[in-house]
Amino acid sequence: MSLSRYTKLSFIAFSISFIGSLPIGTLNTSVANFALNNNFTGAFQFGFAAILAEVVLVRIALVVIDKLAHLKRLFLFLSVLVCIAILILAFRTLEAAFHMRNFEDVLPFVGMNAFYSGLALSMLNPLHLPFWTGWTAVLKGKNVLISTPRAYNIYIIAIGTGTCTSFIIYGFAGNYLMDALKAQHNLINWILGATLLLTGLVLAYKLITKQFLKPKADLVEQS
Repeated sequence: MSLSRYTKLSFIAFSISFIGSLPIGTLNTSVANFALNNNFTGAFQFGFAAILAEVVLVRIALVVIDKLAHLKRLFLFLSVLVCIAILILAFRTLEAAFHMRNFEDVLPFVGMNAFYSGLALSMLNPLHLPFWTGWTAVLKGKNVLISTPRAYNIYIIAIGTGTCTSFIIYGFAGNYLMDALKAQHNLINWILGATLLLTGLVLAYKLITKQFLKPKADLVEQS
């Protein structure tokens, strides 16, 4: 794998992680909350723990994809689950936008140690594993990510760096950013929901064509 391909992998992984961490949520809200209270040590401990949990889940996703590469039925089942999860998330996000639900500033585990709080919230995030399992499968399918230790290390470091960058932005510009995002929260829901819906439909289309239309086309060619 050439240096340019490693650079491309690093840029793509960083972009996915950074953009995925920007929408307002419990993790980045907590980092901003620590910073706004001048608890920068707590913000660092929370962010470090959250990123640590995320990269561990990414490593699990890499193992899962490698194991399922030889088990086509299980890999298909996982792909279908990821597609369904994305469509459900899109439906919930668009439903929230349609009903114009207000953003609720809920911060679980407030009384817990910052490090353990970040670890718990990141590990309990139901989207981390399917999100990175899906993206890992996509990048492997496009041959952007290959099964080598160096590529895996670059992939994981880029993901951690992307999340860290978004946390830093929330930490330093937390007050202004939070107010701006709360004011435009409904618009963000519409955009995020539409993006998730489009992603889910594209994945569903690819799964259907790969499993049903392509085999028929192969049979026609053979006949």
